[in-house]
Amino acid sequence: MSSMRVLLLAGVLAAALVSPAQAEAAPGTVSCTGGEIDLLMHPGLTLAPGSQWLTLTGTLGRCVTPDHPAISSGVLTAQGGLTAGCPGPIAPDDLEMTVRWSDGSVSTVEGARFQGDIHQWALMPGTITSGPFTGGRVAALGRSTGLPDPWVLPCVIGGLSQVRTAVQAFGIG
Repeated sequence: MSSMRVLLLAGVLAAALVSPAQAEAAPGTVSCTGGEIDLLMHPGLTLAPGSQWLTLTGTLGRCVTPDHPAISSGVLTAQGGLTAGCPGPIAPDDLEMTVRWSDGSVSTVEGARFQGDIHQWALMPGTITSGPFTGGRVAALGRSTGLPDPWVLPCVIGGLSQVRTAVQAFGIG
């Protein structure tokens, strides 16, 4: 995915998902900033594209939602198959995704698509089919924080199997 495309996505998603004060969210929505999502690839990404299994797992931090005040954070898990090489692009088919909220409830998401590479990513809208926010659309942005230096080394030797990322924005609307 080109840097310009990711920057455009970041601007659009940030404007749509994150209010300037982070204290106000429209009814039926949730807005989260912060948290970490690990991208796990099996087998590890190499310079030659191949079949992979992608798992996303980690926390969503500082969530605000007027309809569910007990929700302050969540744990996201998602997975899907893909064909990818290092450094990307990484774009699996639809992901199977859930968010376990801090109040104990669970939202299930269908149709979300991961777009990105090992440096940055966007979660393109999927629809919540059960749990809190049913019918809402989910989108998110993240940026790598845990790449080795030089980042290409694991791609050449054995495959890059994990990338830690910071969640820049996550929202449901």
